[in-house]
Amino acid sequence: MVKKFKVLRFIGLVWKILAWIVLVVGILTAIGALLTSIFGGGMLSQFAQQQGQWAPWMFGALGGVLLFVATLIGTVIQFLMLYAVGELIFLLLAIEENTRVAARLP
Repeated sequence: MVKKFKVLRFIGLVWKILAWIVLVVGILTAIGALLTSIFGGGMLSQFAQQQGQWAPWMFGALGGVLLFVATLIGTVIQFLMLYAVGELIFLLLAIEENTRVAARLP
């Protein structure tokens, strides 16, 4: 059977690749934020206390862990949404192929 809608197949593949890129970059960003807050958070926390910030703990290790978790959750949600768009395109193409095959049956 001849595959139709080659551009849509390409677009679905692009969405899936984009989803994986977002996942990898998001995980690296979350790890970078965690490491930055752990290794440089003490200095940032002291600076925040000197400036009279109301929540200097946000710049320390605890803030880094919270930022890590929030970034990780956001990244996973973005990954799932982007990957679902790619899968939806392939699902619609599969429905079209099945309908075309069923229409040709006697």
